[in-house]
Amino acid sequence: MVSPYNHTCLDITREHAPDPWITQAHGKFFLTFTGNNRIPMWEANSVMDFYNDFERWPVWQVPESGPQSERLWAPELHALRGRWYIYCAGADKLLGNRSHRMYVLGGPRADHDPHQGPWELLGPIAGMDQRQWAIDGTVFEFNQTLYFVYSGWPRREEYPNGWEDRSELIQQLFILRLENPVTAGSEPVMISHPSNTWERLGTAGAAINEGPQWLESPSGHWQGLVYSCSGSWTKHYKMATLRFLGGDPLNPASWQKSKTPLLQNREDGVGPYGPGHGCFLHAGNETVALFHATDRDTDGSQNRRCRMQRVRWTEEGPDMGGYVGAQVSSVDQFLEHELPELDSASHGSSALKALLHGVHVPESIEHSEL
Repeated sequence: MVSPYNHTCLDITREHAPDPWITQAHGKFFLTFTGNNRIPMWEANSVMDFYNDFERWPVWQVPESGPQSERLWAPELHALRGRWYIYCAGADKLLGNRSHRMYVLGGPRADHDPHQGPWELLGPIAGMDQRQWAIDGTVFEFNQTLYFVYSGWPRREEYPNGWEDRSELIQQLFILRLENPVTAGSEPVMISHPSNTWERLGTAGAAINEGPQWLESPSGHWQGLVYSCSGSWTKHYKMATLRFLGGDPLNPASWQKSKTPLLQNREDGVGPYGPGHGCFLHAGNETVALFHATDRDTDGSQNRRCRMQRVRWTEEGPDMGGYVGAQVSSVDQFLEHELPELDSASHGSSALKALLHGVHVPESIEHSEL
């Protein structure tokens, strides 16, 4: 039997911060998110300091024209092979959304502060098919090999370029192997199609899989991807999982989709609404999800603030109660009701307090991919 747990939903930012990505390095936390005309970066001594006590300045601005001149979506900050990189989708302002492709920025050495830069646009991932619409790229490492997962429009063998280039109704998840952080080492393979009713907006609306994030349990018994589905501009946005079953990550049979969402709106109609597209941090033996959600069910794409909710680990994998928990702004409320069945519970508690308060950032706080 699964024990009850505190699944309150803690406010992390007071400002709009869609598609939040938080990384801890060099005794600080760094937050980046969708900025459209820039890649924003905030830095703070603790996660809770992102609410009102942080420094901010963008690390990159869109040019006046060209393939990355608007709609910079879902940047992610990664320290890979000794250097900082940012993966981000960008579009050409003359062409709009249909021109979205994935790009890579190179930053300073990984032992330097990423916020200080310098940053340079390295271009698209070398060898990645630029005929395909692509957003929301993320990187994870498995068996000393890097993999790139992203959301893309489907293959259309009957089309001249081999890919969907008209309809925006379907987004699938694709994976490819990387030779290095900026070079593709394989063709993309589709590993998830939005086939469930809860991944779609009605019977004829958009069917979307996007925002993939690698997640691994502290014990290592579960590995996989958490992804977002349905429409990010609606209250129906939600998250689900693809469990990695072992074997070759490029084999679609190596991935098993969850039968129900990991996180969605509460059934009683109380917010926050539209939880999705975030990241995960481990603190000791605790795992927390950071994602965006709105205060009102009519907010659409606006007011998507960063929130935090605990992840409970079961034999079957991650569990968040299925629904967004009660909204709180008090850290004390969020820290109540530690899990008695956890091993070294006091260590998990102290690490989580450190993550939230910044009293001391122990080495046990890490991004789920590291």
